[in-house]
Amino acid sequence: MNIKHEKNHIVDVLFVLALFVVFTLSALVLVILGASVYKQTVSYMDENYTARTAYSYLTEKVRQNDLYDSISIGQLEGTTALVLAREIGGTDYATYLYLHDGSLRELFMRQGSDIGSDPLSAGQEILPLLDWNLQNAGEHLLHIELTLEDNTQKELYISLHSH
Repeated sequence: MNIKHEKNHIVDVLFVLALFVVFTLSALVLVILGASVYKQTVSYMDENYTARTAYSYLTEKVRQNDLYDSISIGQLEGTTALVLAREIGGTDYATYLYLHDGSLRELFMRQGSDIGSDPLSAGQEILPLLDWNLQNAGEHLLHIELTLEDNTQKELYISLHSH
């Protein structure tokens, strides 16, 4: 009778140990899967944040300046730029939105002024952007194709003269 009781006790201990191992392995698999899902979610949110920030920034800049003199596609030192021109107190100013060194930049300056030997570096960095293509898609429509830092491409249409 003592041997039978000892065998039951060992079986009970082995059952508890096996249950503990199964629980530990299940928890480990759950943590690994959760980390993978979290990593994918963060990556998607980063991409979405960059795209939405670029959309919002460009749309808001165009709408802020839509009431002023002109919005056009032009050049700044040989670089394609979105030029938002306006007159303030009888003086002509322009805001240039352009790409330089992997980022979208903004430069506000009096037209015709000299800002040094490297005006492209003078602009304020706004957000990382690899490339963009600006086109007039109609009389009052601007088409912008963006290449984000992860090489995904997005397009944006902005209506001009919304007032």
